[in-house]
Amino acid sequence: MKKLVSAQDVIAAKDGHEDIYIDDNTIVTAQAVDLAHEMGVCLKQGPAPHEGHEACAEQPHAEAHACHDKEEGCASALSAEELERVIAAALDKGIWSEGDLEGLLGTNGAAQVDADVVPVGVSGRHIHLSQVDLDQLFGPDFELTRIKDLSQPGQFAAKECVTIAGPKGVIEKVRVLGPVRSQTQVEVLAGDTFKLGVPQKVRLSGHLEGTPGVTVIGPKGSVCLHEGTIVAARHIHMNPAQAAERGFHDGQVVSIKADGERGGTLDNVIVRVTEGGNLDCHIDTEEANALQVKSGSTLRVIR
Repeated sequence: MKKLVSAQDVIAAKDGHEDIYIDDNTIVTAQAVDLAHEMGVCLKQGPAPHEGHEACAEQPHAEAHACHDKEEGCASALSAEELERVIAAALDKGIWSEGDLEGLLGTNGAAQVDADVVPVGVSGRHIHLSQVDLDQLFGPDFELTRIKDLSQPGQFAAKECVTIAGPKGVIEKVRVLGPVRSQTQVEVLAGDTFKLGVPQKVRLSGHLEGTPGVTVIGPKGSVCLHEGTIVAARHIHMNPAQAAERGFHDGQVVSIKADGERGGTLDNVIVRVTEGGNLDCHIDTEEANALQVKSGSTLRVIR
């Protein structure tokens, strides 16, 4: 019977510090190949050895690259569409039964979810504007120009940028994110607070009471904010279904762990469960650089 290697198998191999061996009877999903490349798990051609696994790092240099070269690809890697066709054909011809499929993919054919693995989105400094402040900065009835959708449904990066000024310094080209909000909020990096000369207040989005203000300068005018400048608290977005599936609740405080040469653990990460949310862990560029992670990487949650 064919063996299916999924993203879940890659995560298990990573946790067990093991390689994954594939042969002519192995099907590897495209997602598993991408995740193996991201997590440093070696996909090796040939049967698994009877006694243990040789470390991927001990293999010849060329083989190590062949394991993860996404351009050359893995001979057994399939796209989602190809995998669907293979499964349908196998069921139709009786090669696999429904029970076999459930054994490969999990109960009722659904892929197993690792509740403690989350994707990461890295944020730089940016600003959310109220419509009143947007009009003051860019002109009456101004509408933001969408250039890129963000991980949270309905949110986007706009073409427009502003300058922010504090008592000690100025930062230019601060990206505006949409849509507009009821109150303007400036999110900066911890290092930016020294350049601006404002206190460092770590807050969740929307919790602006007692935070410092800055002057926001646009092409048509400026706005003097009395509050609203924060360093964003680390947080994980998810919707109620994702929270229930993974056993999280709104307001829960967890830690996140990154592997790798500069891997480490960050504490005080707040779970945010909202109807419009989508699973994504948000950290800023300073935190991401310290751990050598980037948007699209995965982190492990420690409860």
